[in-house]
Amino acid sequence: MQRGRGRSRCHDTPVAGWRTLSCAWGSRYPARVDGESLLTDELRGFIGRSGPVVTVYVSAGAVERAADVFRGTREGLRLEPGAPVPGFVLAALESDVPRIDIPDPLPKSLLVSNEWHFERPLRLGEALRAQARVADITERLGGRFGQALYVRTEVEFRDDADALVARSSMTLMHYDPSGAAGAEEGEP
Repeated sequence: MQRGRGRSRCHDTPVAGWRTLSCAWGSRYPARVDGESLLTDELRGFIGRSGPVVTVYVSAGAVERAADVFRGTREGLRLEPGAPVPGFVLAALESDVPRIDIPDPLPKSLLVSNEWHFERPLRLGEALRAQARVADITERLGGRFGQALYVRTEVEFRDDADALVARSSMTLMHYDPSGAAGAEEGEP
């Protein structure tokens, strides 16, 4: 089967139960489609679900742990109550927020995106209410990792007045390397 116009042509080729779509302009990793979407109604039902609200503390320990990871040193940190702290402290606070467990139909995962948005600085000693929710689940067919699911989770951090202080967003890609393009040829 041929698709396309002019110089760009695509061909479907059956390979070991998969349909491989090869395009003249395409990537070196052709798209693979097995006919069944992994994005089931059950998985779609998790979009918008929230976890429990928990209290997290912008503590000296959280600031020091984050500084060790992101700066490699604790030098120059202001650890006075009420002092603004570096934004990367949000990473230490995220680990205290329970995530929503969703079924994972694929064996491997990879962090592909991590974003932080701040409405104001975090302050040492403050308590924040935090809650995680599944913001989106999408599917990608083909490419280097084969068929993949992308799960984006957001965590909101709010103060005592219920004002949004910060929001983090993390996207995990779940994939099966055995279904990736080039897997038969022994490509990594």
